[in-house]
Amino acid sequence: MSSQRTLLSAALLALLVSGCGKSEEAASEALAEQALEASTGADVDIENEDGVHRVTAQTEQGELVHSSGENVPLPDGFPTDITLPASYQVMSVMTMGPATSVVLRSPEPASEIFSQLRKGQSGAGWKETMSMQGADGSMLGFEKDGRSLLVNLRDDLDGQSVVSLSLQAAD
Repeated sequence: MSSQRTLLSAALLALLVSGCGKSEEAASEALAEQALEASTGADVDIENEDGVHRVTAQTEQGELVHSSGENVPLPDGFPTDITLPASYQVMSVMTMGPATSVVLRSPEPASEIFSQLRKGQSGAGWKETMSMQGADGSMLGFEKDGRSLLVNLRDDLDGQSVVSLSLQAAD
C-alpha cells in the first residue's frame, strides 16, 4: 500500500514537471522516475503530452497507470452502463488490474447528479447497495454482474461538483 501512495505522489510530481520547458521537463521526468524506482522498486515511466500527465508503474500487483490534466480521456473500454453527468470534464483516471478510478468535475449540482446516477444505474440493471447523503457529500454504491461501483459526490470550492467513480470489474 505504501508503494501505491508513493506512486500517487509521482502523479503529483508529474503535474509539477508539466510546467517546465522541454529540456527541463525531460530532465525532471528522468530524475523523478529514478527517485520513484529507487523508493518503490517499481519500473516507473512519467510522460507529459497534450495536456495529459501520465505516470505508469510496473508493480508486484500489476501495472498502475495514473493520468491527470486538462485533456484526460475516459479509459478505453469504459463501461457504457455507467451513468455520467450530462456535462463533465475528466480530471484524472487511475487503473490497476480490474480496478478503475475516475474523477470528474461537473457544473451540475451534486444533488442533481446524485439523482441522475441513482436513476441511471437502476435503469441499466445495477442493484443499489448503499446510499448516503450529507451536507459535505454523498455516496452511492451499486453491483452488477460481479462488478461493483462506488460513487462519491461533493461540491468543490468553485461551485462545481466533483464526482469520483471507483469501479471494480469482475476478474
